[in-house]
Amino acid sequence: MKFDKTIMLACVLALFGAFAAFGCGDDDAAVTDAGTDSGTDTDTDTDTDTDADADIVATATLTVPDDFAATPDRIQPVFYSSYPPVGMPIGVGTAIPAPAIGPGVPFELSTNAVTLADQTVALGAGDYYLSVVLYVEGGGTMLPIPGVDWAGSSDTMITIPVDAPVDVGDIELALYEDVIGDAGVDGGN
Repeated sequence: MKFDKTIMLACVLALFGAFAAFGCGDDDAAVTDAGTDSGTDTDTDTDTDTDADADIVATATLTVPDDFAATPDRIQPVFYSSYPPVGMPIGVGTAIPAPAIGPGVPFELSTNAVTLADQTVALGAGDYYLSVVLYVEGGGTMLPIPGVDWAGSSDTMITIPVDAPVDVGDIELALYEDVIGDAGVDGGN
């Protein structure tokens, strides 16, 4: 029987590896670990989340009527301290780009609430009401355009801070021109 040199070398290396694994090497170099493990876990990490985007305060189911034919651009949640909403909002939620909403396709909204002046600061303790603007293609950028964009509000009070997100229920969106005459998202201003 003839062995190939490569096979022989592989067998020798495997044999040396086995000796090393089972401690069959130099017995004169015994190592004794007399030390004590003094490592302690002093991890005091607590969750101090200051990212207002992660703090959901309200949920809602948004719907549009059967004759809705626009292309949604984004949803902008806004907060007021009174209902119906009057004047400028005092808080906003994170805008949702390209929402999947349409006739028979409701949109499940979850939103945070931050101040209008500094959108990195959570809305302070108090009672608020949620309104929603659905901006569509050809509509407004900073303010909704009557007859083009869509809006709606909920009369369910949200008391911040919340222990769990408040479900304000269904909000049926209507053309913005129909909303502003009823003290809608800008109070008719």
